[in-house]
Amino acid sequence: MDTAKVEDEMSLDLHTAEMSQRFGYQAISPAAVLAPVHETLPTGVRAVDELLDGGLLAGGTHCISGEPTSGARSLLYRAVASAQGQGIPVLYLDMAHLLDRPKAAAAGIEHERLLLPSGISLEQALLLIRSLSRRGLPGLVVFDHPAPMSLARVSASLRDAALTLLALSAATLPGMQVRLECQRQEWRMKRGRAAGFISEVRLTAHPFLPYRQVRACFDSPRGEACSARW
Repeated sequence: MDTAKVEDEMSLDLHTAEMSQRFGYQAISPAAVLAPVHETLPTGVRAVDELLDGGLLAGGTHCISGEPTSGARSLLYRAVASAQGQGIPVLYLDMAHLLDRPKAAAAGIEHERLLLPSGISLEQALLLIRSLSRRGLPGLVVFDHPAPMSLARVSASLRDAALTLLALSAATLPGMQVRLECQRQEWRMKRGRAAGFISEVRLTAHPFLPYRQVRACFDSPRGEACSARW
């Protein structure tokens, strides 16, 4: 028997026992266990969730950009409905009165459960966000407003909060951790009339996923996945 080897193993066991006694039994863990776990909030659109490796980044800042009939608003509404389905409170800042209630309801949004303040200023909106932040609970803040400067102030107020920000804009907004760009690919026709369209979503920024030219297609307004590819 290798006496030196046995002594080394006994010494290691003693050090391990001492550290566990001082700092707790979880003080010594495999490196894989210590790796950060990034929680996600599914958007409700399977192809987009596959693109994002699970969904929106919990506690992160996101921008969905796209022109009208690009699928951007449809994706936003599906994400809000998905959050509500998980019991996550949603604060919808519709300061430009752009919320389309019939389309939102068709996407699954329950308006009676939506925190939808009307006629408020940006300062009042920031106070609402701070009030939610103090609770320390997860939540989704939707910013449906075209002003980037206002968004910058909203984003800054969420820096130390457990709230997820989802902004909608015609063009890509700077400073967002996750950026998705939507573009209409083709119309879906029924009896000679447009009944929806196929939208392509491209991931252009993400803090934890490597850069890649990723695209996902979904059928709007049904939200059914058509494909996911890169």
